[in-house]
Amino acid sequence: MLGLPANFNARRVALQASFWAVMLILLSTILLNFINLSATDQLSAYDDDWNDMSAFRDDIKSMGIETRSLVSSPLLLADIEDPRNTTYVLAGVERDTLSLPQFDDDGFITIASGNGFSPSEINAIVEFVEAGGTAMVFEDYGYANTIAEAFGIRYTGEQVFDTTYATELDFNYIWMCIQSNPCGMNGTQLDPSTLSSHERWAKVGGDGEHPCSKLDEQTFGPGEATLCEQHMINGRVDYNGTYQVLLNNITGLEVIPGVRGPLSEVAVRALTSNEATVDVNGDGEIWVGNEITPETPDRWGQFNLSIEVCARASCSPSDGGRIMFVSDGSALINAMYDYEGFNEGKYGPTDTMMPANDNRKWALDFIAEALMSERIDEVGEPAENAMVIFDESRHPQSALAADSYNTVYFLLVYFTGEGLAMLLLFLILFITFEAVLIKKRDPEPWRHVFSIIYYGFGDANRYAYYSKVEKIRQVFLSKVRNQNGLNREEFQAMQANELVAMISDPVLAKFAVESSNKYTLEQTVALVKRIKAWGRQ
Repeated sequence: MLGLPANFNARRVALQASFWAVMLILLSTILLNFINLSATDQLSAYDDDWNDMSAFRDDIKSMGIETRSLVSSPLLLADIEDPRNTTYVLAGVERDTLSLPQFDDDGFITIASGNGFSPSEINAIVEFVEAGGTAMVFEDYGYANTIAEAFGIRYTGEQVFDTTYATELDFNYIWMCIQSNPCGMNGTQLDPSTLSSHERWAKVGGDGEHPCSKLDEQTFGPGEATLCEQHMINGRVDYNGTYQVLLNNITGLEVIPGVRGPLSEVAVRALTSNEATVDVNGDGEIWVGNEITPETPDRWGQFNLSIEVCARASCSPSDGGRIMFVSDGSALINAMYDYEGFNEGKYGPTDTMMPANDNRKWALDFIAEALMSERIDEVGEPAENAMVIFDESRHPQSALAADSYNTVYFLLVYFTGEGLAMLLLFLILFITFEAVLIKKRDPEPWRHVFSIIYYGFGDANRYAYYSKVEKIRQVFLSKVRNQNGLNREEFQAMQANELVAMISDPVLAKFAVESSNKYTLEQTVALVKRIKAWGRQ
């Protein structure tokens, strides 16, 4: 029967196990603040569930436009070489940024918390748009408010209900008509008499006319004018500037009074009806009156659903950057964007039938306007460097490895793109190197303490030093010179007989004078031992 070793110390093992258990608990507590796992993945352009955005990304790729994901931080937008032909898509900011030190706008050190994005990330997005880039922000109750506020816009964060809702579903599904006046209902359907076209895109000959509108009634062959395929019927462009976009669980948008953002033009693209209400206290009930009181805490009226902020009044990408805000983070999910595929069960079995909508046409028209080439010989085609970037950095992951990878990538970008982080990294490395130098003992002067035996690992390394006879001779001569207090000039001027007399050891004297002799390993070891003993008498 096997027993425990005689030297087994159960108390010591228990103490070590307790120590590492406490360290693991502390480490897990810290990591919980950085790693945010979720039971569901959603709003990702690279997943194909009903609540993801893979259909939108597939359509963009079929247009011949490159798509990329951003899993770390918007700080990387500063590295975009061609912002004019790049569109940044942010759908649903579901988690806050990591609370790390950074410089604020006034140059003071601050720790961002509860803001969704750090000041440096906000600046990166603003500078990207100012440089001519295009951005689309889809949000409702998440953390994108800091981006909106940088452009003079605010998400209210309160659910908006409207009478223009999809009666086939429920009152959470609201119709957003992209037009200057809100659309209305006729019974259970949208009233056609209240529908109009996009005030900018459908204005023939106007500064902001949509490029597909300029190709109206033209015929193209397969693979031509790919950015206008959403308007093609049998190869002929039939541009329609009306857009009825289906939204779900929406909030409201406000223009912040007295705040002037980096872009001068602010245009409301979609409104609710005059009979919309806001559940201010979030109790699921609507109580409104002529004024807000404890009995009637909710609000009613007309609210903004989409706002476009542009560098010029035309909002044309050729005239500068622009950013579009939509009050629903799920406007482009597969269930609503690809309603036909969803109803056919493409994204899984469903008992819900999505009504026909223009989510796909509106989103692709926005991309087409932003990224269509301006060359005459490339009409309807994407620009040479056209690219769409999907921000996946604020989507929780259900897998620990995936979320850990995103977190590590974020920290890497943070320490290489944030000014304060780079300063902290430099200080940490500097202090670490200084600590190593302070801890390291200075080597003893070899001229005064003679020891050439190498106490390494293995005989091969140790005995390799004994084969360097010339080096041993030089060290021995230096020892003779130092022990007799001679400088280099005096020592080199000595005659051979004087050196032999000074050594007074026939074996070592012969070794020092006759450099042509060959020595075996055993002879070299004996010489080293003799040299170490020399001068001690």
